[in-house]
Amino acid sequence: MADGARADVFEELLNRGDLPNISKYIVDKGSFRKAVSVFPSTTGPAYAPFLIGKFPGRCNLPGIRWFDRKLYAKKIFSLYRFRSYVGLESLLMNRDISKDIQTLFEIFPRTVNIMNELSRGVAIKRYKTRFLRCYYKIKGHFSNRWDEVDIASRGILLDSLKDYPQFAYIAFLGIDTYSHLNHPFHHKVIESYFRIDESVGILAKALKDMGRLDETLLIITSDHGLTPTHSHFDSVSFMNRLGFKTFHYPKIFKYYRSADAANMISGNAMTHLYLKSPQGWERKSTFEELTQLVDSLLERQEVDIVAGLDENGRVRIKSERGEASTWLDKDDFIRYERYDGDPFGYNGIPERVNRDDALKHSINTKYPDALLQIIQLLESPRSGDLVVSAKQGFDLRAKHENPEHRSSHGALFREQILVPLGINIKIKKEFVRTVDLYPTILHILGKPIPKGSDGVSLVD
Repeated sequence: MADGARADVFEELLNRGDLPNISKYIVDKGSFRKAVSVFPSTTGPAYAPFLIGKFPGRCNLPGIRWFDRKLYAKKIFSLYRFRSYVGLESLLMNRDISKDIQTLFEIFPRTVNIMNELSRGVAIKRYKTRFLRCYYKIKGHFSNRWDEVDIASRGILLDSLKDYPQFAYIAFLGIDTYSHLNHPFHHKVIESYFRIDESVGILAKALKDMGRLDETLLIITSDHGLTPTHSHFDSVSFMNRLGFKTFHYPKIFKYYRSADAANMISGNAMTHLYLKSPQGWERKSTFEELTQLVDSLLERQEVDIVAGLDENGRVRIKSERGEASTWLDKDDFIRYERYDGDPFGYNGIPERVNRDDALKHSINTKYPDALLQIIQLLESPRSGDLVVSAKQGFDLRAKHENPEHRSSHGALFREQILVPLGINIKIKKEFVRTVDLYPTILHILGKPIPKGSDGVSLVD
């Protein structure tokens, strides 16, 4: 997991010959694709497709921060009223995700997990950084030496090979963290790509020495890309100026019991907005009821897309380009009804389309796979009344970031939602989603694919 790797940067480095080990041991033997991640395109929710085979909305993991409106109304004290996976609450992620489908860690009991918090099913001795993860993150945060963290992770992986794991998942964090601190093309970021390539070469040599290289499935991918941020929009203060008492992190005690709105930002470029309805917190407001707020948001230069559920339970989407509805019909086809222009600026996408064709028609646009991605997110009971996606160059969080973030992710547009995918086996599909990796891994390794998986196998 090259956390934060952009598809275009990865492909350019690959074509220039700057990732020789990834080329030799993965891409040349198999395939490279630009894959669509998920909305929100942010660490944690965007790990779910790989490990659980489901979109984050369908795992009830709608963002790195969320708010449970019904529990907020009913209980003063509960671990599930709200959440932020930035900090100690990340330890609760495995309890928060739906349990209707097994993780890869549960399917393959002899596993290794390194620097990844979504770890349900990993035995204590096999979660190699269960206790070290906090140390490494604190070290990286205060020393700005994320290169050392990635090198340490590589060493843990190599050491774990002696136990012959069936499945290993390792997250390299340097690209993401250096991008946040600088920008996605900074020399430290590019060096982090090179470091991962070096790690692939060292791993391949170790596997070859063990006589296991040719029988090992190797995959390298990412959860999201990042784009430079030149301006911060204080969306919390914006809500408060409209007269709301807005619950938000990290100041969770300010309106612990009296909030009438909540703002839960993920990756800094998207947020869930929750509004207390006239009947109380337990009822979600429809898109039509929030028209005034929607229009106020879209008047801001920082806001790109606003979406929510309408009175028919369909997803209503609005941007400065137009307004439309999208939903899944009884045959699981995507329906797309435009009212005034097209909020995504799509050209030629049919009004009724299957999932593969929806991806095919949109993959080369500014918003790849946006219809399915926004549908799945709003299926989560924990999603907001409105979801907001920022424009490129902007984010939605002006305070509480130390150090200041100079790059963002989480939004719907291509630079943040497209990720690289390299796999050392030939795959049949030209257009892929990261959620397809879960059934692909199970298929290749001879395991049945559980019902409920959102992806499809990429191999015959």
